[in-house]
Amino acid sequence: MPQDHDVFNESARVIDEIENQLDKILQKKIGQIDENLEVTILKAREEAGRERETVEKDISKEKNALAEYRNMIREAEAERASLIGDVREHFKKILQFQQEIEGLAKSTAEEIRAVNEIQSKLEETRERTAERAAFLKNDLRERFGIVADVPEEKEEPLRMDLELELEKLRKIKELLAMESAAKNIQGIVGPADGDEGPSDVSKPRNGEEPKGLRIPKIQDLIESSEAAPEKPEGPTSPADLQPAQPEEAPAIGEEELAAFLDSCRKSEPSDGWGEIELFQRGEKAVIDGERLVAAVEKNLEESRRLIEKLSQTESPKDQFFIKQELVNYQEGLRALFLRIVKMTEKGAWSLPRFTRDVLNIQILRAFLERLSMENWSNADEFGLFATGAKDMQAAFKAKIQPRTDYLRSLKEEIEST
Repeated sequence: MPQDHDVFNESARVIDEIENQLDKILQKKIGQIDENLEVTILKAREEAGRERETVEKDISKEKNALAEYRNMIREAEAERASLIGDVREHFKKILQFQQEIEGLAKSTAEEIRAVNEIQSKLEETRERTAERAAFLKNDLRERFGIVADVPEEKEEPLRMDLELELEKLRKIKELLAMESAAKNIQGIVGPADGDEGPSDVSKPRNGEEPKGLRIPKIQDLIESSEAAPEKPEGPTSPADLQPAQPEEAPAIGEEELAAFLDSCRKSEPSDGWGEIELFQRGEKAVIDGERLVAAVEKNLEESRRLIEKLSQTESPKDQFFIKQELVNYQEGLRALFLRIVKMTEKGAWSLPRFTRDVLNIQILRAFLERLSMENWSNADEFGLFATGAKDMQAAFKAKIQPRTDYLRSLKEEIEST
């Protein structure tokens, strides 16, 4: 019995040792697992920290880019506002200079009229002196039988070189004739384009007396001393001062003129809105002003429709597409004017002489500058541009009436070399 008890105690001791060993192994395993877990957590935290730092850097870069873009937009808007202010200041000076020029031109015309009146008085004095000399000669011969050779008063030509001043006045009148169109154009209107040559607006067109300042010709002011002896004595009538009028050719009807111009018509791509219609014969190419004005009018009508649609649209997506379409219309019209200006400056094309005081290169160049600077998505800027274009269209349509004279002028221009 005691032996059995020893065996039992030995077995229990062995079991306790085994349990102790198992507990130690368990604790060791748990410690290893905890260590591995801490290492894994530490690595995950480091990895997460690196990823977070990368994301923060990317977001910071985007914020910096947005800040730079915002500053760029502000600077561009400030520069644009400054440029528009400069344009308005220069335009005010242009209007002021035009008013001063108009005043000086009127004063010069009054002085010329005074010279004309003085010349008439000199002519009357010369006639009275001649009549008095003839009376004295006849009186001496009849009363005393004396044949006296009374020297007749010779007409001294008026030593005045007015041609240069009159030519200057004609050029001034040409500038003033464009003033009404320039006031309605919100841009810089420069001097007449030298490539096309100034039109002599002081001369009457279509048999009508030009409106505004009348500048007399030199023949109306002084009378040639060589031509004086050939004229009979007596008062000089205004008809004597007028040059002989050439015989007019038979008039051509409007339908015949239109048919002739259609036979010379051709189209050129505009790189923008529509096509450019020309009248070409040989190397002479004249732009069809009516088709050009109609293209501008159609473009503005479509753009005005889009602006009304934009004001009624709330969806940002739809607004974006409408604004993009407006940009396309604005860019198309800009490309149209740009091609006309370039080809005209090269001498390949020209605008009609008949309407050059209301439709010329400086007006198109002013429109071109505004199309490059303004944004039609802004209803106010589009409205100002459309008003200027409408005034130009109205002036052009009024200018080509009566239509027969306009068509006849086009025919003569494309037939000229």
